[in-house]
Amino acid sequence: MGHHGVARAIVTGANTGIGASTAALLARRKVDLWLTYAHDRVGADDVAAQCRSEGVEAHVSQLDLRDPDAIAALLDCVADVWGSVSILINNAATCPYTSADAITTDEWDDVLETNARGTFLMLRGALPLLRASDGDRAIVNVSSVAGQIGGITTSVHYAASKAAVLAITRSYARLLAAEGIRVNAVTPGAITTRITAKLDDDTRARLATVTPLGRLGTPDEVAATIVLLASPESGYTTGATYDVNGGIRMD
Repeated sequence: MGHHGVARAIVTGANTGIGASTAALLARRKVDLWLTYAHDRVGADDVAAQCRSEGVEAHVSQLDLRDPDAIAALLDCVADVWGSVSILINNAATCPYTSADAITTDEWDDVLETNARGTFLMLRGALPLLRASDGDRAIVNVSSVAGQIGGITTSVHYAASKAAVLAITRSYARLLAAEGIRVNAVTPGAITTRITAKLDDDTRARLATVTPLGRLGTPDEVAATIVLLASPESGYTTGATYDVNGGIRMD
């Protein structure tokens, strides 16, 4: 589980929603945490305090995933303090709702830089930290059902960025398998987060209606799958995509 039997995890976008639920569940599993947030420091501090109440370390850093220098600086900081990590959860993402006709090139670049390039740079940059750890090592990338079937309510650039996350996941699963570093993806459907909170009531109701389970999912339900994939119990699983979507898409 890492040096001295302690598992250590980086969780991006940990101040709210799926990231916050994942951090809390990892803390209950006695995993030390490094939490990042883009804007909402208060939320991140609240999550960190909750995690510390479980008796684990919880560090908090601001991180703009669009900035390669910021990513490098964060990982240098983690290296200085910890020296290694055993888990990387690439959860942070941006999801503007913009009709295809209205997406500017700047907005396209912003979404792809955050969601696709940010995931790639975090994963590649964290590899020395993962390689320095012993025991089970896992990377979990949070994609979306939009990356599999296109946006239902979400936008073209968001769907494209989340499809890229799946390609990054499979590519690195192959590249790292010989080292025993596992890389998997989770594809949530409609979840009660700040993303779906931006939708009007009618749209949310329609989303629930088109979902076979008849409701939106909760961040805790996604976090449970993320933590399963991040744990030694999933030691034989790599390159997989785990759907948590209430049945919107079935293989």
